[in-house]
Amino acid sequence: WVFGIHLIKQVGVRADSPHEIALVKLNELVVVAAVIIAFTLASSKKLGEIYLQKGRLKLGLIIGMACFVAFVIGGISMSSAWFQGRDLSLAKVIPWIPWVFIFVFANSILEELMFRGLFLRKLEPLLGKLLANLTIALVFTLIHYGVSYTADQFSFLLILFPLALVLGWLAQKTDALWASILLHAGMDIPVVLGIFSTL
Repeated sequence: WVFGIHLIKQVGVRADSPHEIALVKLNELVVVAAVIIAFTLASSKKLGEIYLQKGRLKLGLIIGMACFVAFVIGGISMSSAWFQGRDLSLAKVIPWIPWVFIFVFANSILEELMFRGLFLRKLEPLLGKLLANLTIALVFTLIHYGVSYTADQFSFLLILFPLALVLGWLAQKTDALWASILLHAGMDIPVVLGIFSTL
């Protein structure tokens, strides 16, 4: 992560516009995912051990796309209500769409690969599926403590924890990250709209 941030700063990206914020996140994804995948393969493990596999693809895509579309539809209103979105309208958001999608998919792939892929699968043999998911959901939620994109930190964490449980359950149920990535990307849309609206 440090390498990724250092690299993007060296090329002069300041992350103070939608496209620069999206590029920073994309850069983080490339660096972190490359390390996770390279070390997984170097340790003679298959990518399926970090949920990077087909799994129950049809089920994952159906659930994931339904959730993603719901967040696309409600993104502006959710952003205004919970994530300090300012003066948001469809006309204002349309030019941001490519940058919003790059950010939310880069962030969701990054975090799902780390939390559900890397850690959830490793804890399952030790704790069982339920307790492993509970542990990772708790860590995932606590890592989001102190974020600046919501005015009501407590309510945000109360909503995030069950969503984190669902993300883990989807990875376990579909034996892949596709549904989790799509749901997580959708969840990030209102957050990113709020961030972009304050630039």
